[in-house]
Amino acid sequence: MKRKPMPSQLQELVQCWMAWGGIDEALAPTLEALDAGFGTTAEPLRPGVDPREIAAWEHRHGYRLPAGLRAWLMLSNGLYLRGPIIHPISAIGPMIIFSRIHDLMVQPESWFELGNPNVETICIDLAYRWPGGSYPVFTSGDAVSRSVPRIIARSFEEWLLDLLHHGGREHWLDSGFVDLGDPWQAHRRYTPQPGLPDRLRPFARQILPLMQARVEEREIAQVLGLTHGDVELLFRHLQHVVPDLTPS
Repeated sequence: MKRKPMPSQLQELVQCWMAWGGIDEALAPTLEALDAGFGTTAEPLRPGVDPREIAAWEHRHGYRLPAGLRAWLMLSNGLYLRGPIIHPISAIGPMIIFSRIHDLMVQPESWFELGNPNVETICIDLAYRWPGGSYPVFTSGDAVSRSVPRIIARSFEEWLLDLLHHGGREHWLDSGFVDLGDPWQAHRRYTPQPGLPDRLRPFARQILPLMQARVEEREIAQVLGLTHGDVELLFRHLQHVVPDLTPS
């Protein structure tokens, strides 16, 4: 006889999270979906984090977390299955790129790793809001599996609900999944170009061919008599405005 799923702490927490965020109850994942994915997991949840820790994170990194993520962390400091689907607040930090992103030389400071469920890390861009959504969620890509970074949800809330509907499974890896495009191209489209101090503008023309040749930042700094921070500012500005940085 098929086991009938029993009401779980996870289901109750999800309902509470949805109520806090004013999310339509009709969008809630079924108990069967939650039980199928998390039913054999000993501890998918953790005690909630103190709001002061979230505030400290935001002050330290200079970005505000989306309301849905803040609410989740206060209910459960992470979400676990085979790995941390959602990291605890202490482990949410600047993402690490595992796959080459065309024309990206310096990673946006607004890209943070949100979780690491299994194959690829899951990240969020806190610099802009997706049209009709919130801060977009994307995959890091993976050089070993030859997957590229892809936006997989228009908001944390959309991503988490989809994930729960699929029992915590990485459904964005399915062959029929339709993504929302490249996270770097979207970032470049929806965020203002990084500013450049007047004192560095004369160096922009000099540094561009060095960027295209993939000369290392420290070598460029030494050649042009600039600091490493100056070169990074130039890189951030130029990679945002130059249409093609393909190596020459």
